[in-house]
Amino acid sequence: MNKEEKIKIAITAGIASVILLILILFLALSGKNKGDEAKMNASITDYANSQASSDASVGTVAADAASTASTEEAASDSSTTAASQPATSEYKDTAENSVSGNSFYATNTAVLKDVYKGVKYDAKSQMKEMYTYWAEGNTEAVRDLAHLERFEVMSYSLQGSNDFFYYGDTTGDGFPNGKGLAIYANNQYYFGDWSEGVRSGQGTWISFYPNYSQYVVKEHMYSGEWASDLPNGQGQEHYDYVSENMNDKDIYLQNAIGGFKDGNYNGDMYIIIVDKNGDTTEWDGKCNAGTWEQVLYAAVDSKGKIPVLSLREDNERHIYMTEEGAKGNGVTGIITGGSVRK
Repeated sequence: MNKEEKIKIAITAGIASVILLILILFLALSGKNKGDEAKMNASITDYANSQASSDASVGTVAADAASTASTEEAASDSSTTAASQPATSEYKDTAENSVSGNSFYATNTAVLKDVYKGVKYDAKSQMKEMYTYWAEGNTEAVRDLAHLERFEVMSYSLQGSNDFFYYGDTTGDGFPNGKGLAIYANNQYYFGDWSEGVRSGQGTWISFYPNYSQYVVKEHMYSGEWASDLPNGQGQEHYDYVSENMNDKDIYLQNAIGGFKDGNYNGDMYIIIVDKNGDTTEWDGKCNAGTWEQVLYAAVDSKGKIPVLSLREDNERHIYMTEEGAKGNGVTGIITGGSVRK
């Protein structure tokens, strides 16, 4: 076979290969399920929407997770405080309401819905029943009772007021005095010491979020010293969260341990932060009646935010917040005042 014949054969084989490839592609495309293209287009649309939503969230959320290396950007630019957050009945965790001017996630109070049609309650017998478990230190039994409909409907009956049901020691004229249990609206409970009708001494306050809640918070608690119906003295604030409702942007307070003044953090504070995976980091800071003080020898960042907390394992790492956001930090949502509901 001469050289020209070899070249002709090679060209012919090449053309045949191209034709065969085109035929295979045509058969593959023509054999595709007609619904596949629609599914693919829908997936692309969903992806585009998720990207747009993600971009919008980045624009509105100014806090980074405390466990990341960029804690300098952890505080929000918003000046809204947790105390001013409106309570919502849907508990939806959105970028618009999830970040406050504080370092931490701005929580709403528990909200009970009008879902208790026909449910009856006996305030006196139920309070007596729960008191026994509180007195025994059986918190799990207290928690179980608080989530029963007959207890929730009792709390719901107090909606719109700061009155409370009470069981325990009283003065001669009926004011709570000594050891006693109270239930307020918003599924809030207090057990502990009282003086002349107000919480004073040692006690524990818990707000139980109902099981039908879709909110990120599951339980909010303060335990420690009280005076004038508010946390005053040494104590601990604690949050439990629904992990699947947590995000990677906000900073979630698990524990704030230290001094309190009229409900606000006061003095040296030991802070534990938790993320959606259950991992925790420990921080130190100092508050003056709810206002975080700037960490010594640490400068404000490029955005003018103040370093307020230092990581215990590395005190060169800080959480920063705005000057406005550094104010008003403490236990929010506690219902105060009111009279015993008969």
